[in-house]
Amino acid sequence: MTKLDVIAASLLVVDAQQGFTTLCPRELPVPGGVEIVPNVNQLLDIPWKRIDASQDWHPPNHCSFLGGRLNLYPPHCVMGTRGADFIPGLHAERFQTIWRKGFDPDFEAYAVTAQHPAFAGTLRASGVNTVVICGIATNICCFFAAKDLRQSGFHILMVEDASAGIDVPAAGLFQTQAKREGERLGIEYVATSDILTAVGPKS
Repeated sequence: MTKLDVIAASLLVVDAQQGFTTLCPRELPVPGGVEIVPNVNQLLDIPWKRIDASQDWHPPNHCSFLGGRLNLYPPHCVMGTRGADFIPGLHAERFQTIWRKGFDPDFEAYAVTAQHPAFAGTLRASGVNTVVICGIATNICCFFAAKDLRQSGFHILMVEDASAGIDVPAAGLFQTQAKREGERLGIEYVATSDILTAVGPKS
């Protein structure tokens, strides 16, 4: 990686919520979900131009839930419940803007950009040209946000060891497939240490 100028870069923390971890085993636990927190916190400690977070915020009758129209997932991250809360220990106070998504019962919004089409414009208006992405799940909500932002012209860095992924065969969502497509689009897959080195020591 070349040097990363934080003056023109933002961090997007995707859906780092309890409902995607073993803290809520009846929801949609993603292997390694809790374990990403230390690396995410290292990224949150960097003085980015912006720090944004997305948050799944589903109604109890969301179309993706088992028994619903899409019938894909157990109920998870239901608005106002523990599962929708951020993972304990995550430095969520660093989030400048929290973008809730998935609140329309009839619309599946994997990406923050699907629920909030103006998100890319907000980044651009802030002077951002590079977006560093981490969170859950690497190959689903992280990937679809990364894909949309890459296609909008941003340089995208996906931090793999600050993210956790899961294969969902019923939805045709696979980790290897998403990474292969991401690399074809020009998304860079990196480690937390790569980001820290590219940013350099704190002034």
